[in-house]
Amino acid sequence: MSLYSSIDKYILIPTADMLTHRGISKEWRIMDRLDMVSEEQLREFQNQRLQALMKHCYVNVPYYTRIFNERGLKPEDIQCREDLQKLPVLTKQLVREHYDELTSNDISSRHIQKCSTGGSTGTPMQFVEDMPSWNMSWASSYRAWEWYGFHVGEKLLTLGGNSLVKKRKMFTPKDIFDLFIMRNKKRSSAEVDDSAMRAHYDAYMAYKPKALRGYGSSLVIFARYIAKKSLPVLPMTCILTTGEILMPEYRKILQDVFNCPVYDEYGAGDGGINAHECLLRDGLHISEETCVIEMTDKDGNVLPDGEIGYVTSTDLGNYAFPFIRYQVGDMAYIKPEKCSCGRASRVIGQVIGRAGKLLYNKQGVPISPTMLPIMLYRDNDYHNEANCVIYNKIDQFQIRQDKNGDIRILLKLKDKNEDHQQFEYCVTNFEMHFVGSKVSLEFVDSIPPMPSGKEDYCVSEYEYTK
Repeated sequence: MSLYSSIDKYILIPTADMLTHRGISKEWRIMDRLDMVSEEQLREFQNQRLQALMKHCYVNVPYYTRIFNERGLKPEDIQCREDLQKLPVLTKQLVREHYDELTSNDISSRHIQKCSTGGSTGTPMQFVEDMPSWNMSWASSYRAWEWYGFHVGEKLLTLGGNSLVKKRKMFTPKDIFDLFIMRNKKRSSAEVDDSAMRAHYDAYMAYKPKALRGYGSSLVIFARYIAKKSLPVLPMTCILTTGEILMPEYRKILQDVFNCPVYDEYGAGDGGINAHECLLRDGLHISEETCVIEMTDKDGNVLPDGEIGYVTSTDLGNYAFPFIRYQVGDMAYIKPEKCSCGRASRVIGQVIGRAGKLLYNKQGVPISPTMLPIMLYRDNDYHNEANCVIYNKIDQFQIRQDKNGDIRILLKLKDKNEDHQQFEYCVTNFEMHFVGSKVSLEFVDSIPPMPSGKEDYCVSEYEYTK
């Protein structure tokens, strides 16, 4: 660990926590302590956090007060992961229908931030994140990065969309944290033409990062540009991928171009999920300190390890807006065996759904599907409050590209009586990116799932050929 990283971990981050009333450093110390403990010790810590959350929910969260009473349950009836089956699953639809009831009565005394899922499953959803959940998420990442030999305070270049790179009109304390404590230089992957790639490359060469982080598909576009132009690359510790499924061919391209290992993570702010590959890269270690993960059928029945089911998560840090047995919209499975690295945490073998597929316009320019939700904001501007009001009228969406490269935008509105003309900008936005494609906008009553049962927001049959 460099001197700067040591100062970061033991002085700067604790100081920032004190000034901003956050607690990343506290969570980080906990996770370091529990990294290699026995399964019994890890489960005991998780159970303590789960029991405390249940007591809070019964007393302070009207939705769960009602659920507990209807089922004849008391908080002490939920002692461990297996007991969670006594409670029903929570879906995105239920969150929207019971938003006020799911909000804790003591929310005014909590440090919170308003969040959105961004529509990565085609179903936009608003929620509130309690600061302890945010602290746990970053502490989980910092611990995993140290597994790889990359330390906070070493230079990091991030390339991604809205969830990773937020454009702000004013310089905020978060920007100071990113720039001077994390030393995280961020660049938006919204534009993917050659001029944008050249600008990314120039920034990469000038900054000399020790690691790259971003959406797998965004980094692959960058890597392909470097390979096509036969440009030199810098020595780095690793590449960190997040935000979408890392397909095997993406990992290979990134490793071949940048000559360093790629480590993937799986997370969900709604649900508090944190899972990271270890050095063996044989699955994703669940951060059991931050969340309780179950694989269930659609009704919430727990499935055996090794069997694919719905990812169902209980966030152990979000007291302001508790997510208990929340189905995030992905499918995955838990590996029956522990990882040979020696960690006691359970391992997700594979996440299925929300795959990082690349779309192409008729000029052959690749377009990451993570950019599609942004195109549903007027002027592609997701920071404008008025634009957010319109976007939040969308209940569900799906983008379909046919074999000819033409685009159909399917919108299911929360209120079918909304004025459809206010969404005409969507056509213009997509025409800007899919030059030469016919773009149509359709309002539908429902969007059927794929044959696999997954609600896929992006479907393409188009194959670009020169």
